Amino acid sequence: MRQTQKVKNKKSIEEPKKRLERLLGLSAFVISYFYIYVYQNMLHIKVKLIDLQTLIQMPLISVVILPLIRYLIIKPDPLQRSPSQRKSIRFFQNEFPSRYILGRCERCVENKNSCPNYIKAESYIHVKYWFHDIFHGEIEKDDPRSVKDTFEKGYTCKLLYYLSWILGILAALAIITIVFHHFFLYFIGKFKIDLAAPQILFPLVCLGILILISELNKADEKKPSGCWQAWREINRMHVSWLKEHEDYLVKLICQAGGETKKFIAK
Repeated sequence: MRQTQKVKNKKSIEEPKKRLERLLGLSAFVISYFYIYVYQNMLHIKVKLIDLQTLIQMPLISVVILPLIRYLIIKPDPLQRSPSQRKSIRFFQNEFPSRYILGRCERCVENKNSCPNYIKAESYIHVKYWFHDIFHGEIEKDDPRSVKDTFEKGYTCKLLYYLSWILGILAALAIITIVFHHFFLYFIGKFKIDLAAPQILFPLVCLGILILISELNKADEKKPSGCWQAWREINRMHVSWLKEHEDYLVKLICQAGGETKKFIAK
């Protein structure tokens, strides 16, 4: 029974992760391909225009792009793990329900000297309690749909966040390519404005999509919108569950190892 539950848990985690990996990989490949195609004269290479269906079927996606995305973005998962103070990263991490569990100990009259089960931030035991015992324990038993919704909302935030980076990097690369190309023409004494319409449009389109994503999805602490608001809503629901099940938290945390402690707020 427990083994079956573990399989279900792993599946609920891996499905949205694989979907994120595929979407990011495909997006990065397609945008990079069009960058190379549009600026091929400046890069001194030749690239044929290929239809989208052929692009998707190219083995380069599964052999190079997807593994690259997996090991550079998915596994490190900077939105979830980075100590950066960037607005989006702080917003995403501040909504973790595990922070409520950590804060609960900090609000208790007990401390690390008087309570052997006191949770210190550097121990990350609060993450274990939340993810394994509560989220994939009691909550999943009561409402398995909320677990799936949580992963989907989290990975939507990650998709848009990482896609924004890809768009920004490619837009910047396009501008740098244009500048260096004209510097090269000037250096060899053949300077002229050598720009086709697609070469002007490419960075503008990338920046336009980037601005659209940013405007529709704001990681604002007071008034979040889009995917960030959805992420806050689902996690605030989990925090409400924690507050409503204080007796369970006492047994799970305060009285672990046969202790008789109880949570008493300062």
